[in-house]
Amino acid sequence: MKKLSKESRIDEQIKHFYDNVPNVGDALPLKEYLLKHEDSRMAWYLLGKEYEGKGDMAKATYCYAQAGDIYTAFEGKPAPVLPGEKTKGNNRKKWAIALLLPLLLAAGAIYAIRALSDDGDEVGATQQPTPSTPYYEGTASAPPSSGKDGGPDHVKLPAGFVPPGLIAGASGPDARGRDVLGSLLTGKRSTLPRLLVETPQLGKWSDWVKTAKPIAEVMNDPEAGTANVRWYNPKWCDCKPDDPSAATRKQLEGWKPVQEEKAVLRSAMIRYKETKGKWPSSPEQLAADYPNNTMAGWTDNMTPWFEELKSALNDKKDGKLPQTPGWPENTGPETGHGTPAGQLAPVAEQPLQIVIDKTHHRLAVVSGDVILRNYAVGLGGDKTPEGAFVISEKVKDPNGSSTGVFGSRGMTLSDSRYGIHGTDEPNSIGKDESHGCVRMKKEDIEELYDLVPLGTPVTIAKGGLPSELRTPSERFRLKSEQNETNPRKVYDWLN
Repeated sequence: MKKLSKESRIDEQIKHFYDNVPNVGDALPLKEYLLKHEDSRMAWYLLGKEYEGKGDMAKATYCYAQAGDIYTAFEGKPAPVLPGEKTKGNNRKKWAIALLLPLLLAAGAIYAIRALSDDGDEVGATQQPTPSTPYYEGTASAPPSSGKDGGPDHVKLPAGFVPPGLIAGASGPDARGRDVLGSLLTGKRSTLPRLLVETPQLGKWSDWVKTAKPIAEVMNDPEAGTANVRWYNPKWCDCKPDDPSAATRKQLEGWKPVQEEKAVLRSAMIRYKETKGKWPSSPEQLAADYPNNTMAGWTDNMTPWFEELKSALNDKKDGKLPQTPGWPENTGPETGHGTPAGQLAPVAEQPLQIVIDKTHHRLAVVSGDVILRNYAVGLGGDKTPEGAFVISEKVKDPNGSSTGVFGSRGMTLSDSRYGIHGTDEPNSIGKDESHGCVRMKKEDIEELYDLVPLGTPVTIAKGGLPSELRTPSERFRLKSEQNETNPRKVYDWLN
């Protein structure tokens, strides 16, 4: 494909701008002037308003930072400053407010008409589903909500903070870790910051739960052809590193729980396709009543993500439809921005699976070589079969009780009498006292039940998992509105 010159790209932007923004009379020459001069600050401002209207404050904040004094003139407050960027001084030509006033009024009219008509994309913007997309449309069920009982309470980021485009894991400053850093410096062009974080190793596994400490922040300037690294970890540089900002720490605090929500939704869509032969067309097909409860519930974040993934799956590339869902990145809370990369990349690329280690009495939820959870379990020694299985059934309160021999949750392995379930004998966890099933503590089985969808592969073998347990302080939970009980069946798993 022929590479467009800067002037040609601007001309393409102008044409797109004209085609999609309603006519506001003599404002059009002013729009053209802004697109060709002063870094297109008005276009940046209007694009920021477009993203803000769609609920994507991360991208909106970035656009507002580019808009500079246009944002200040409209909003009556200073424009956001990007991480690592100094406040612009007098080395840049300033615009007289008197000259800007007619332009600001015209641009305001443009945005007001856009807000009412909503029938076109702004320059370079991608149409995104709104976060208020209704769930269970046409049914009596209310939208499940996230929060204390339905997903993590998401952290609010400070105004002006721009979340990273990628958050890459690296275990240390060895060859593999420096390869990850190199990919952040030389990867696809981006003006968003990219964050490198410490991801410890548990044997062959990358440790998701312990991933936390910032190592460095990478900033690229595609126009200037430069990149810089702000170091946070002295093990990686021959320098005096900075302390990570409070905003960066807040970003990481809320980031992992949101990625878990994304991983669960993406895995459920993939397993639904494997089972049904087609992609789900609505959320209620995933979070349905027993026995079609592919997912154990829903969160508010998942609604726009689902629409985003569904739209991408119907968008042909080179004449072909995608064969697998991507990673939802354009909607949802700001703390969720930052696609997992580096040693954490499998989380965004591979669906969740279960691995059971009979030697160490462990059950793990994994994505590729990333271990998201590692629980202690009770087994049956040689009575517990080895091999490959799938979660063929999920049920709440088996045999009508949350305190019976199978606890509050149960999952059948490949339509057999073997299952993963709770227990009324918690002291048997870590021992071989069952007749072949996998026993789990109440808090562990309930989290596992919400994490893994129907159709999840299960591998049982001797060895393979670390002995160190891995669970977060706040457990993953979905808000459930569906009926997942099955009173018509008496369960006789080999407990």
